[in-house]
Amino acid sequence: MSIKGRLTRRHLLQAGAALAAAPFAAPRVSAQGAKTPTKVLDFTTYADVAKAEQEGGFVFYCHENEAGTAAIVEGFGKDFPKIKGSYVRAQTGALYNKILSERSAGRFDVDAIQLSDVAPAVDFEKRGGYELYVGPEHDAYKKDYLSATSGAYFWTGVTFGGLAYNKTKVKAEEAPKTYKDVLNPRWRNKMSCKISASGIQYVQWYLLRQMYGNDFWTQYATQKPRAFDSRVQLFDRLSKGDDDITSMAEYAAYVLYKARGADVEFVAPPEGLVATPLIVGAVSKAPHPETAKLFVDWAMSNRGQKFYQDHPNLYYGSVRDNPPPMPTGEKLSKYKLIFPTDWDDYGKQREVFNKEWNAMFGL
Repeated sequence: MSIKGRLTRRHLLQAGAALAAAPFAAPRVSAQGAKTPTKVLDFTTYADVAKAEQEGGFVFYCHENEAGTAAIVEGFGKDFPKIKGSYVRAQTGALYNKILSERSAGRFDVDAIQLSDVAPAVDFEKRGGYELYVGPEHDAYKKDYLSATSGAYFWTGVTFGGLAYNKTKVKAEEAPKTYKDVLNPRWRNKMSCKISASGIQYVQWYLLRQMYGNDFWTQYATQKPRAFDSRVQLFDRLSKGDDDITSMAEYAAYVLYKARGADVEFVAPPEGLVATPLIVGAVSKAPHPETAKLFVDWAMSNRGQKFYQDHPNLYYGSVRDNPPPMPTGEKLSKYKLIFPTDWDDYGKQREVFNKEWNAMFGL
């Protein structure tokens, strides 16, 4: 299986340049409805599996870290070995701008895309960027976890985060307990977060700004945090003691590093754990259209959901009806998760966030 296409830091710093691209043509609605679904492995699909295997390729754009993106492509490829997968990965902001630029230039290279932010997913939906495909696994998801336009995208899981600290460098009684505790001068030059292209970092900025006002992030900037691309980088630094705490601790990364023996601890602030969905959809004008539909059905199925929820480089809580427990033995419903309540307003604040967050790091 070929794996390729990581974006560079130069791409990340150019995020935002393509958002003025013209809307795309209206998407074609895939024919399903009266078609009889095909059972493949232990799930059903309206995709023509034989044609998908003849197409022979799958191009996946994903916000996930390198190991997680590779895992998704490899997991799908293991189930369908005749389909050779490749990917491009970057944080959501940079990734979305990349696909907009390509499509504006008449390039249609992508079969399916996964984002960690509702705002660009909705924008892509409005631009006609998704193939409208309603597969047989669609009914296993509540309306809240599906796109407004039926068949554009679905929530393939939820990632959520709080705070974390290095237990060797920070005593339990000193550790931050609430989000406001990260403003303690104790953490100046000793704290990490994610870059502005991160979907979940944007969610945290938006929600804490609502809770505590704009001054919260102004004060946060005086702490001189260091920003990094992926959750793996944050926990790698935390486990080595390069940072005392991280203010953007995704639970999935904590579980992974805890299993590796890292001396780190997770904190669930009483305000709630900031959360964002992982959004998957087939892309219109895909080079491998049957494969794109097959991937969506695989990802929506119990089989795909178990893969997303159990893989150590993913660990995403499933929002499918009656999901199994996560590898920790806990269900997603155990946690107090906080999401934006007004997705339209949330989407409008993206440029404000980008400007403020990048200015914090001199970008």
